Amino acid sequence: MLAAGAAHGQIKYVDIADTTLNTNNAFWDLDIDEDTLGVVDYRFIQYVDTSIFNVSGTFIQARGNAGNSVMGLDYGNYAYPFNLSPGDSIGPGKPFKGAGGSNALGQLALVINDTGHVNDKFQGALNGLIGLRFRAEVNDTAREFFGWMRVDVAADYKSITIKDYAYQEQYGVGITAGEGSGWIGSPEFQEPLLQIQQLDQQLMFEIQNSEGSLEILSLAGAILHSEHFEKGQHSFNLDQLDNGLFIARLRSQGLEQSIRIVVY
Repeated sequence: MLAAGAAHGQIKYVDIADTTLNTNNAFWDLDIDEDTLGVVDYRFIQYVDTSIFNVSGTFIQARGNAGNSVMGLDYGNYAYPFNLSPGDSIGPGKPFKGAGGSNALGQLALVINDTGHVNDKFQGALNGLIGLRFRAEVNDTAREFFGWMRVDVAADYKSITIKDYAYQEQYGVGITAGEGSGWIGSPEFQEPLLQIQQLDQQLMFEIQNSEGSLEILSLAGAILHSEHFEKGQHSFNLDQLDNGLFIARLRSQGLEQSIRIVVY
């Protein structure tokens, strides 16, 4: 049980030994509040080249007490956790999914027959931050607590590395992503100079230091579209492309960031 003495609230930070899942059906369990009942609050699951469809992917499952969940949204009855930035708020009033039933499985990254899902936020993520909401008893009453967990998810969808986590010991009190740790601002956790993601039929991207270019390529590597952009945040409408699977590549000053995109 969480100690009732944490009435003033404080952050509990746990730096676990980096744990990598890279085999089919591998899993890792977290009892985030280390209660005496041995309740598993969250389970990470990794699939590698399973089934005839060559499925690989990483999931987080909310388990334990009813109400355990992850911060994110639902699309078509599947839960997609947000990949938070350091300092993002995690707490009351935020969207949490994965409380039970079919939505208990949060999809971080998934590929089927070489096609990834457009709503995944963690494919190729380095220092991805997941917002957590879990329940624990305080004085025989179930209370809500908030925390975060940091992970890396491989660009090829075939592994996840679990790094550390923290939670606010006072129930009902929020936390910010990365709060309580010592790595924010360290070289390991500097924001990437190039960022790109697909949101529905828009590419959203940012070039931080200088001008750059966006290229759309076929899976065979042929450049189908190339456009120059100045430093800053931009968007690109995918409706001008034919339906299919492509590569979006962002370049600037010798740096490069690429993702798979689906136009439908």
